[in-house]
Amino acid sequence: MKKVVLLTSMIAMTSVANAETEYYFSTKLGLGDTTIYVNNDTEFGDYLERAAERNTGLTGFKYDADGLLWELSPAVGVDWTINNSGWFHIRLEGELGYNHYYEEGKLKYGSIVSDTTEIEFSNVFFLVNGYADFRIDKVVPYIGLGLGHGWGKDEITINNYNDSVNTHGALVALHLGVAYKYSDTTTYDLGIRSVDAPVEDDGSYVFTTIRLGARFRI
Repeated sequence: MKKVVLLTSMIAMTSVANAETEYYFSTKLGLGDTTIYVNNDTEFGDYLERAAERNTGLTGFKYDADGLLWELSPAVGVDWTINNSGWFHIRLEGELGYNHYYEEGKLKYGSIVSDTTEIEFSNVFFLVNGYADFRIDKVVPYIGLGLGHGWGKDEITINNYNDSVNTHGALVALHLGVAYKYSDTTTYDLGIRSVDAPVEDDGSYVFTTIRLGARFRI
């Protein structure tokens, strides 16, 4: 078994080493929304549980809100053509980004709307993304996985409750999209990305954005 794994690794490394290599710069603008997962083990969740019981005598709560997330994220990367016919590519890139989110919502205790809310946060993040590209002439569907870290500030206001906290944590990103190779130097990109971001004291945020951008060969 060890010999099989070693042989497979050597073949993969040899394929990448012999692959045609291109370097690129990219930038993307994303718009989307955030799902906030809160549990009563967090400071925010504990406050909601206590407020629910105090206001209604109920022990459960539901959060209903609408907001907008936007992000801007430049990146640099390397693109390897793996096979001779050129339809399969692997890309690896480093991405530095910024996002901002604001929402107004209603906190429901059972069927009763008791509190109005405001949540605002901004984050700076770094991701290392790996992609598999499947080129069909000039159209390039792709999938990807990213790992990284984020640093941010959260502002949460619910009636008389206000919490401001600086946060940081590991990020996991899933990418799905399609690119269009406009020329030898320019490729346009449209995709969707979901980022899972644990947030200190507040549970977990999942950012989902539709992203439009371009890659330029350097």
